[in-house]
Amino acid sequence: GSAGWMYRLVIETLIGIVLEEGNQLRLTPRLPKSWKGCKIHYRYRQTVYHIAVTLLVADSIQANQIFLDGKELVMKTVPLVDDRSEHFVELKVWSLEP
Repeated sequence: GSAGWMYRLVIETLIGIVLEEGNQLRLTPRLPKSWKGCKIHYRYRQTVYHIAVTLLVADSIQANQIFLDGKELVMKTVPLVDDRSEHFVELKVWSLEP
């Protein structure tokens, strides 16, 4: 019921995790500026993705960076596989100093 809707609100809107067709995970966080980041453990079938979002301050506009298991992704989405392993995703979000 309402707990499920609240979970979706937090995951999809605040943290910005959306499962797209083709087994892709899009990360578009809208965290408050007072947060330094957040961590979430996302289960995709039998596989766990440990996702860390870090908010960083930049002195010029920089593109966000996504890493999967230590390797930077060129795409804006994380490819999901059900290999029953643990995977580590890091999203660095750059923002200009207020």
